[in-house]
This record gives sequence, structure tokens and C-alpha cells, in this order.
Amino acid sequence: MTNLICLEAFREATRELEEAELGCRQAAQGLASIREELEQALDHACREQSFGPLDPLFTKEEAALARYEQAASTLTEAEERWCALRVALAYERELMQEGQLARKWMN
Repeated sequence: MTNLICLEAFREATRELEEAELGCRQAAQGLASIREELEQALDHACREQSFGPLDPLFTKEEAALARYEQAASTLTEAEERWCALRVALAYERELMQEGQLARKWMN
């Protein structure tokens, strides 16, 4: 017999998933904002034929992309944990309905 899933662990995984989703959305919005700023600066630079001041924007874009990629990775990990706990809870419910687990073991 293995340990049963704690409902508190599932709630925590749900909270972490929600936080990861929010963080990923915020990082995506930040990246989109910087890319829009960079696009406008590139348009202006093309008209003026002056590309020197673009370096800081490219650096900002690289940093925003790194933040987004990290947030996306965190989201993937949170989704995987949440899904695994959800499957485990469903399995436990199924066993309980079949009468294979004592009622006191359920969370």
C-alpha cells in the first residue's frame, strides 16, 4: 500500500499552478511590450538610418525573453505536478468507491 495523496498537497499544487500561470502571462506581456517598443525603435532607426541606440533595447528584449522562458518552464512543472496529483486523487476515489480503502484513510 502506498501513501495516499494529501488534499492539502493538491491545494498547494493548485495554488502554485495559478501563480505560475499568472507569472507566465505577466512575463509574456512584458516580452510583448518590449518587442513592440523595439519594433517602433527599429522603424524609427530605419527612417533615420541611425542604429546605435538600439543595443539597450536588444538587451532588454533578451532579458525579457529569458524571464518568459523561465516562467514557461515553471508553468510546465506546475502543470505536471498538478496533473499527477489529480490523477492520483482520482485513482484513490475510484478505489474508495470500490471499497478497497478504509474510509479513515481518505483525506
